[in-house]
This record gives sequence, structure tokens and C-alpha cells, in this order.
Amino acid sequence: MSNSLEEIKKERERFVAFSFAAAEIFLELDKNGIIVFEGGASDKIGPEKGVSLIGKNILELIDQDDREVFKALTMHLEYKGRIGPLPIRFLTEANRSAALRVFTLNMPSNNGHTYLALRAAPLGGSGITSADVDQETGLLTKDAFMALATETMVDHQVKSNLYMTAIEVTGLEEAKKRGGPKHMRLLLKQVAAHLKTLSIDGQSAGLIGDKQFAFLHRAKSDGEHLNETLKTVDKNISLTTTFSTMATDEKVVAEDQVLRTLSYVLNKFCADPRKVDFDTLTGAYEDMATKTQQRLHTIKKTIEAGSFKMVFQPVVALPNGEIHHNEVLSRFDETMDDGSPLEIITFAEEFGIIEEFDLALCRKAIDYVRKMKKLGTPTALAINLSGRTLDSDVHSASLVKMLTAATDIAHSLLIELTETSAVQDLEKAEVTLNKIKTCGFKICLDDFGAGAAGYQYLRAFNVDFVKIDGQYIREMTPENYKPTFLLSIVKLCNDLGVKTIGEHVETEFQAKSLAALGVDYGQGFYFGKPEFVPRAN
Repeated sequence: MSNSLEEIKKERERFVAFSFAAAEIFLELDKNGIIVFEGGASDKIGPEKGVSLIGKNILELIDQDDREVFKALTMHLEYKGRIGPLPIRFLTEANRSAALRVFTLNMPSNNGHTYLALRAAPLGGSGITSADVDQETGLLTKDAFMALATETMVDHQVKSNLYMTAIEVTGLEEAKKRGGPKHMRLLLKQVAAHLKTLSIDGQSAGLIGDKQFAFLHRAKSDGEHLNETLKTVDKNISLTTTFSTMATDEKVVAEDQVLRTLSYVLNKFCADPRKVDFDTLTGAYEDMATKTQQRLHTIKKTIEAGSFKMVFQPVVALPNGEIHHNEVLSRFDETMDDGSPLEIITFAEEFGIIEEFDLALCRKAIDYVRKMKKLGTPTALAINLSGRTLDSDVHSASLVKMLTAATDIAHSLLIELTETSAVQDLEKAEVTLNKIKTCGFKICLDDFGAGAAGYQYLRAFNVDFVKIDGQYIREMTPENYKPTFLLSIVKLCNDLGVKTIGEHVETEFQAKSLAALGVDYGQGFYFGKPEFVPRAN
């Protein structure tokens, strides 16, 4: 009778354990990971169909690439009590694998046994593709993580129990020195496994920097718990960590600002984790808004005073090496909070002040060309022009007026239309560019090939030069020389009577290859870095 009662008690405990999920497969593991009970459609997993799983170690049934995830799961189960859903691939017949959602429950009262409930249904609503996943770690890429985090945070605002933790892990390079790249990759996979296990749905974790990671979770203590766990991942390597946890709160941040806020927080964390201590999403948003206003004010003052500096990078004729002109690049002082010139220009575009900057740069370039002409050292320059300036009636009119008054140096100033901000009204922009060309200035399309807009511009505008995007030149190496795309651009431009410029030229091989392909001009460190004085022949 007592044996029957004991069996009934065990069955009841199993029922309680498995009832937390409407699972298709049930497994009970002892403290060593050995399967002691199987139920449901357990014959769907395992390399041999129809063979009982009882007595097998659970790791034998899990895909090699996901075993670290399951090991991490068992480590965290005592702390969490219950984990899931967590995507894990199980081996099936003929050593194929199938992704299942795993729900786990730990019952300390039952000799440390672990209960697994497996579902075949895929996780819904994530929209994650292979392009969103870093192949080495299996974590989301930075952009994919921010998109998922934004969607999740918007859905959970005015609700509790949603946190984001960013963590920096140092010591991975030490693993590479001691054990080689293979050891470092294993350690990286172990770190990723712990992040996945503690993240919401096992998928809300991302690689946000070279050694920085982030994940979404339900319990505030998860961040501290992960921080302590990672220190003991490898007994031979000392991993040190810095982390910061941020919560959603009762205050609502507008949906269009959540992504911007997350980007602000994660970029700040990657730059210096010690300077990130936001408790809530709202706090981070308010800090960002304050910093944004301060930065906006600083940039406006810089534009109004014209206190930014110009540097010059030579553009060289490939057939004979003569300098054709110098491109003007901008440099800003330390009041810009250490932002790169590109990042500052992008900021100016996003916040609607790039138009004023374009006009200020054009004015400064005109004055410089005239000054050099008076000094007897004529200099030809190229300046960048944002699509936003062409879209603005007021600023495009001001630009035309400024250039109309500078026809005396028209042959010495090239206007480069950038692709960082797309032109919205092509017809209106064409009218403006034609007015500029009537004054004698030449037009160049910058970053051609970086996006579809370049081909639209080439069809819509009467341009004189096309600057081929640097990504195609950087890829030109003796081992990886595939000039098909470049040849098609050169042929297209030749047919249209448009001169070509290759940027980011850094090696002799690239310079000679571009010349052989018929590219007219080259620009890059191979010919000269940006300097405060323009290069002359």
C-alpha cells in the first residue's frame, strides 16, 4: 500500500511539474542529467527511432552547437527555479536536428530532479532571420537586438518586470593568447549561452560591441547574477565584467524615441561602461534629451561662428598622378563631446541643422579659394552637400544665391551630393542643380553604389562626376579581385560622359587596378591623408 501511495505521490509531482506547459514531450532528469522518465511523443527525438530515452544523458540528444546553452540552463535553474521558453535543437533520426522550445522546472524537494517540457511550435512574433544573428555567437546583431528591444519595451511600458542589462566582458583576448582562437571561440559561445538562457524567450540577447553584450530579462537581479556567473565560466581564464541594468517604468516614452534612447544608452556603454548608470528607460531618455539640446546648441553656435575647421584630402588623376582637386572635410573642437566628424554631420542631418552647416561650409570654401587665388596658389576644392539642403526651399535658394555671386571661382569648386540623407523631391532638386551648373560649377554624386538612390540621382541629374563608394575599393585585394561591378559602373559612366572617382584607395594594387579598369581619379590614404593645408602638384 505504501509503495502505491509513493507512486501516486510521484505521479502527482510529475503532473504538477509538467502542467506548467502544454507540452508534446516530457522528460525527467536526475541531478546528473540522466533521463529517468519520458512521456508524450518522446520518440520524436533521439538518433534512433523507437529506442527508449531512459538511461541516456540529455546532452547526447542535444545538437552539439546548443549543448553549452543547456549547460548554462542547468547552472541557472537553481537560481531561477523555472526557465523557458528556450530554443534548443535536439537530434532526431539520421542525426538531423529539430528546434524545440524547452520549458524547465527544478523541484528541490525531489532529489534535485529537473523536469523538461518540450514544444515543437516555433516562437512567434520575433521575425528573426539569419541576417539578424551573429554567426560566431548565435546572438542577435546590434541592430537586430535594438529593434527587438524597442518593440518589447514599447509593448511593456507602464508594466513592471522588464529590464535591459548591458555587460562588458574582458579577458577573451587572454583566452586567445593562452589557448588559441578555438579556445576563445568556445569561451565566447559559453558567454553567449548564459546570456540566451537568462534572456526573455531565450532570444532577447545581442552582441553590441567587440566585447559588449546586452539582454532583456524579467527579474532585476538577473543582471547581477549573470555578472557573477561569467566570472567563473573558465577556471583558467580570469574574465572581468562591468554591467548596468535599466528598467522600464510607469512613465511612457514615445515609441519613436525608444529606439533612439536605446541606441544612446548602448553606444554610451560601449564607449565607457562606467559612465552608464541609468535606472530607468525614462531616466535615460531625459538624459539623452538634455544632452541632445546641449549638443544642438553647441553645433548651432559653431555653425554661426564658422569655428569648425577645414582639412583637405587630395583627389588624384590615376593616369599621371597629378592632383585634380582636394576634397574639403570638416573637423570640430573638443566641445563636440568627442563625436567623429561623420557622427556630428549625421546628427546635424537628423536634427535639421545640416542645411545651415552646408551653407557655412560653402561660404568658408569660397573664401578660401579666393584667398589662395590672391596669394598666387590657385586651389580647386570639392565640398559636400546634403540632400536635405536641396529639399529646403529657403536653403537651396540661399545656396544658389551664394554660388551665383561666386562665378569667378566656379572652375575651382566642385559640389558633391552625398547620399547620407536622400533627396525627397528629385524634380525640385534637379532645378536647383541646373541653376548651379549654369553658374559654371560642376556636380559630383558621392558614395555611388552604396544604395539605390545613386542610380536615381544619375538618371535624374545632369552630373559631371561619380564617386564610387569606398566599400567596393576596400574589397579589392590580390586574393579577392572581382571587378565585375566596378566595370559596370565605369562603362555606365563612360556611356553617359561622366568622370569616375574611386575613394578609399589605400594600396598600390587598388590604385593600379582602378586605373586599369578605366577609373579616372583616385582618393584615399595611398595618395594622402586629410591635412590642414591642401596638397598641390
